[in-house]
Amino acid sequence: MDGLNLEPYAVVQSWYLPDADGQWESILGEYLQRIAQDCIAEGKCVIGHIKAISTFSEHHHLQISVIAADRPANIEGRVPENCTRLELTLNVLVYGLKQTTIEKVTHDIASEISSQRNGSVTHKKIGKSERHSHKNN
Repeated sequence: MDGLNLEPYAVVQSWYLPDADGQWESILGEYLQRIAQDCIAEGKCVIGHIKAISTFSEHHHLQISVIAADRPANIEGRVPENCTRLELTLNVLVYGLKQTTIEKVTHDIASEISSQRNGSVTHKKIGKSERHSHKNN
């Protein structure tokens, strides 16, 4: 798969899910897994890494990682009890897809999940993304 471009995508998402208590880990694990699956469905690409982290007071955190569309998300940490809002920093490295495609995939899935749970998600892009081209020798 020579010449697959890399256009990294990074965003901070503010999630509000009023009924997510005790389920954040599975909801967000499924979210990252679906990002990987939908990226693969978009066309010729390779999942580099999809990572998300949310930090809380008292050294609590939730970290989720996906490296392939057919592998389950790796989840470390927990969301504190009674949490209905969190900020999630999401980084998506997928070779072969344009950043606009990745952005649409992440927005569409987040919107679907949040609306199914009577919640909401807002997105704020992080920094300037540069376009990179990686060739496999």
